[in-house]
Amino acid sequence: MYTSIIVILDTGGLLAKYYRLLPHHLYRVYTTRLAAGEVVDEENKAALTDALEAGLLEVLDPDESSYSRVLEEARRIGEVSRLSETDLSIASLAVMLSGRGKVIVVTDDYSLQNLLLHLGVSFKPLRTRGIRTGREYLEYCPTCGYVPAKPGEKTCPLCGTPLTRRRASSAMR
Repeated sequence: MYTSIIVILDTGGLLAKYYRLLPHHLYRVYTTRLAAGEVVDEENKAALTDALEAGLLEVLDPDESSYSRVLEEARRIGEVSRLSETDLSIASLAVMLSGRGKVIVVTDDYSLQNLLLHLGVSFKPLRTRGIRTGREYLEYCPTCGYVPAKPGEKTCPLCGTPLTRRRASSAMR
C-alpha cells in the first residue's frame, strides 16, 4: 500500500504558502495551532483559511509524550532557549507523525533544524542552505550557573543576567 509523504510547515512555510506547491494526492500537509496562530496579516490569514477549507492543509497538535521527548532533547543539546513554543510544537508533531511514514519539516530556523537532525527527522529549508551537521551547546547563566529549562528564555530568572551559550566540546559530551 502506498503511503503519502507527510510535510509539516512552520510559520515560514505557511507564509510562503508552501502547501500550494505540493500535489495533495501525494503529500499530507500539516501545521500546528501555534504556527497557524502566528499568521496574523489579513492576506496570509485568508490564504490559510482557504487552504484549510480546501483540504490542502490540516492543523494538528502534538500529543504530550511527543512534546516531552522533544523538550528533553532540546534541553540536552542546548537549544531550548533558542526555540519557541511554536518551534517545539512543530518538532513534536513531526515526532508524533513519524510512525505514519516519511516526515519532512519545512523550516529555515537553524535551531529547529538542529533539533530535528538530533531527533532523526528530515527537514527542507526554504530560503537558506540549511544546516548539514548537528551541534550541541551548553546554555547557562555565567553569573550563577542556572541552566535554562523553558523555551525562549533569554535572561536568568534567578539573577537577571543574560544567558550564555557556547558550543560543547567533544570531551564534555
